[in-house]
Amino acid sequence: MARIALWLMAAMLPLLALATAAADDGDTATLGRQSLGVGEQVALRLEISTAVGQSVEVNPGGAQWNAVEVVRVSRTTSRRVGDRAVHTVDLVVASFAPGTASFQPVVTIVNGSEATQRVLPALTLNVLSSLKPGDKLEISALPPPAEIEGAESPLLKPLVALGSIGTLFAISTVLFLAARAFSRRPKPVAVEAPQVVAPPTLSGAEEIIDIDPVGAYRTLSSVVRGTLGARYGFPASSLTTAELKRRMDAAGVDRWHARLVGGLLDECDAVVYAGYRPAGERRNADLNMAREIVEGVS
Repeated sequence: MARIALWLMAAMLPLLALATAAADDGDTATLGRQSLGVGEQVALRLEISTAVGQSVEVNPGGAQWNAVEVVRVSRTTSRRVGDRAVHTVDLVVASFAPGTASFQPVVTIVNGSEATQRVLPALTLNVLSSLKPGDKLEISALPPPAEIEGAESPLLKPLVALGSIGTLFAISTVLFLAARAFSRRPKPVAVEAPQVVAPPTLSGAEEIIDIDPVGAYRTLSSVVRGTLGARYGFPASSLTTAELKRRMDAAGVDRWHARLVGGLLDECDAVVYAGYRPAGERRNADLNMAREIVEGVS
C-alpha cells in the first residue's frame, strides 16, 4: 500500500506544479475579425499582465480553445508598466468548425521553476460555412470522364521510326567520312633537329694561333664581335669594322674600349683578308688584348 501511495504522489506532482488561474484584470484578448470562412486565418492579440521577471508562453493544447487552433505565434514583446510587466503576444488562429464558437485563449505563466496556467477573457468567433443554405452534407459523385480532341495520330509511330533510321544513317555517314579523312591525312615529315654549334672561344684561338694565324684571328674577331653584340644589342657580327666603330660610338661604348676593339679588328682584317702575318710576340699581344676586351665588356 505504501508503494502505491508513493506512485500516486509522483504522478500528481506535475499536476500540482501546473496550477490554473483565472484572467488577471490587466489581461485582454482581441480578434482581428469576428467572422471568417472555414480554415481562414485571423490575427489574435493577447496582452497578459504579470509580475516583473515572469515570462509568458502560449498553451495551444488547452480545452478552453474549443474548436479554434493556433497556427503560429507571430511575435512576443514585453514592457514594464509601473511595478508590473505587460506581455503582448501576436498569434494567428483558424477554425475548421462552421458556426459560432466561443473560446478562451490559454497561456502559461513561468516564474523560475513554477508554471501557472491562466485562462484569458472569452471571445466569440463566427465561422461561415462554405456550403450554401439547404445543401446536403454529403459528397456528390464525380462527373463521368469526357472525351477530348487531340488523340494520337496513326502516322506518329511510323514517322518516329523513320526519324530514328535517318538519324542513325546520318551518324554513320559522318563517322565514315571522318574515318576516311583521318586515314588520308598527310603523314608528318620527320625534321631533323638542327645541330647546335658551340660558339667560338678564345681558348680555341690560343691553340692554333702559332700554326693557323688566319683561323686564330678569325676566331678572335668572331668572339669580340659576339661579345659586343650581346652586350650592347646591335648585330656586330654582320657589320664591317668601320660600321662597328660608328655603332660603338652611338651606343656609348667607352672610348678606350672602342679604340682597343677598333685596333684589334683592324689587325684581324689584315691577317684574314690582306695576308699579313704578325710575329709571335704580336700574336700573343693581340690574344691578350682580346681577353681584356671580352672581360671588360662582359
